Amino acid sequence: MKLWKLVVISLVLFGAACSDRTTNELEQPKETSGAFPTLPTSSHEVVTLSGKMSFWMYEGDAGCYGAITDGINEIQLWVNVEKCGDREYAENEAVSVDVTFNSDNQYGPGKTYTIIAFN
Repeated sequence: MKLWKLVVISLVLFGAACSDRTTNELEQPKETSGAFPTLPTSSHEVVTLSGKMSFWMYEGDAGCYGAITDGINEIQLWVNVEKCGDREYAENEAVSVDVTFNSDNQYGPGKTYTIIAFN
């Protein structure tokens, strides 16, 4: 009976040692980039984008244009002059905005999303 207890204790210790070794050898998850949600396809859909403002420019009566990045993707943004006001962003400043897709605001290559709220 003593031999049986010794075998069980040995197996438990061996299992614990193996599981510790495996845990230590596994690579810890890294912070992932590319966290933007699925983008809206109509003006009836709204999503919140959080990231860094890689570009921001006031265009007078034409409103403000910018680009937000999540580290992988960059999304073009526009907001009308009334909502833009005197808002400014430094390059790569953290930002969170609610956006929608407005087919009337598509003037160039790629898609531009309309900011409806600054968070």
